[in-house]
Amino acid sequence: MQAIDMLVDDYIHWIKKEIQIASVGEYYEVTTPFLDHFNDYIQLYIKNDNDQVIISDDGYTIRNLEMNGFNFTTNRKKTLEKILSKYGISSNESELLTKATRKNFALKKHLFLQGILRVNDMFTVTRKSQSLLFYDKISEYFDKQEIFYSDNVNFAGQSGLIHNFDFLLQRTKKQPERLCKAINLPSTQNMKNLLFQWSDTKEQRHSDTKLIVFLNDEKRFSPSIEEGFLNYNTYPIRWSERNQAKTLDLLASA
Repeated sequence: MQAIDMLVDDYIHWIKKEIQIASVGEYYEVTTPFLDHFNDYIQLYIKNDNDQVIISDDGYTIRNLEMNGFNFTTNRKKTLEKILSKYGISSNESELLTKATRKNFALKKHLFLQGILRVNDMFTVTRKSQSLLFYDKISEYFDKQEIFYSDNVNFAGQSGLIHNFDFLLQRTKKQPERLCKAINLPSTQNMKNLLFQWSDTKEQRHSDTKLIVFLNDEKRFSPSIEEGFLNYNTYPIRWSERNQAKTLDLLASA
């Protein structure tokens, strides 16, 4: 418990310490410590509009993906809309937007940033997997294995922030409730971000609830990422090992 509390405190302190704010015209440019998959710091643009606060990415997220060769097909646009809806984000052509009040600004900013991180992760694909996104692969896998799930579930954490998980597997005779998250491009940043969400959520769930993390290993990633998840008693699953007996037992619906 003490280690979990320390993780949450360190994470919040790190964000506060590293964030930078500059005035740009009628907007405030907020440079976060989070990197996109092109190793650029993610920036938000915030302005007051009467009683509302507008948060924007200035179109950078979508434009950058398109400039780097990502093609938004009809199905991918539907997936994008689904992801944005999870985080309460709307789009105006390539610009991502959300509106907040002074009262819920912290929550809305948190969700907006998480949404951008999610879009960056899920829509960065390898040449081998251009046709199907990692999230969709997991859905198809669950259906094929007759693993029953709910998707797109939100839970409030101890901090009051809302956290989104991709799948929820119900309690069975052999297994407790299981939350699942897909990480398309495993990185230290993604690991720390998810561990914060899990740490903030865990105490609000059943005491035996498990977190399962699907790691796309089409590209090699540092073993320290898998070790980091194991150190916090979560269950990382490499995609290449999804059909192993221990994995199927962990995911089973009966």
